[in-house]
Amino acid sequence: MPIISRTPAIAACDFPTRDSEESVADSVAQRKESIVESVARRDEEVRLASLAGFPEATVESKEYKVQFKTTAGSFNVTLDRALSPNGVDRFVDLVKDGHFTDMLFYRVLPGFLIQFGVAADPAQQRKWDYTLGPDGEKIWPCQPLADEPNRAKFRAGSISFAGAGENTRSCHLFIAMEPYGSRVLGAGPHETCLGFVDAGSDRRVGYGDGLEVMDRICRKHTHHGYPDTGKLQAGLIEYGNAAAAEYPHLDRIESAEMIEC
Repeated sequence: MPIISRTPAIAACDFPTRDSEESVADSVAQRKESIVESVARRDEEVRLASLAGFPEATVESKEYKVQFKTTAGSFNVTLDRALSPNGVDRFVDLVKDGHFTDMLFYRVLPGFLIQFGVAADPAQQRKWDYTLGPDGEKIWPCQPLADEPNRAKFRAGSISFAGAGENTRSCHLFIAMEPYGSRVLGAGPHETCLGFVDAGSDRRVGYGDGLEVMDRICRKHTHHGYPDTGKLQAGLIEYGNAAAAEYPHLDRIESAEMIEC
């Protein structure tokens, strides 16, 4: 994930999974670039990729619709296999496995992204994420996905797997927000758009406009004065939602289910 703020707290966004704990120091030492320089670099990478055009789809379009019920209201997501066949298939499998039930939106960066993907129950998380073996090796019950090229410009409501470099997509996800989402997302190898949060005209809580629900999550996070809570990830993986007890007002997904397109 990119760095989009001049404040050091956002810097960890370049490393949105546990690999960050293993590689942040080495990566920072190697790059030796400031946060502002990182933003500029990612902005330019995305601009050049857009100028070059997006790769054509390798499979026919097939849409899936998912309904999320959350503490901030309900919204729908439309996924398209033409954008990311393996990524969409994995997302659908996660929905059908109940992975998103009672899941926290544990990292909210207004104007940039909302991150989720860590199951409320550690046992559920271990079905899709790695654990460490006796020698520190990663043991995957379900192998991470190989990267797929990004085929759509990121915008408010774009959904993608989060990761920590090449071929690291597993169950960690984010939803892009504006204005920074469209500027600096899409350059990382794991940043491949799967689909979009559905927009609509009815802005009442629980009706229609998913982007309004995303904005409501961001406003609530700001209202409670919460900082960048990305540091919660490791604790959530190990202990479940109890690890976020210090932030009782984080919004969460109550349920996710497949619905007819």
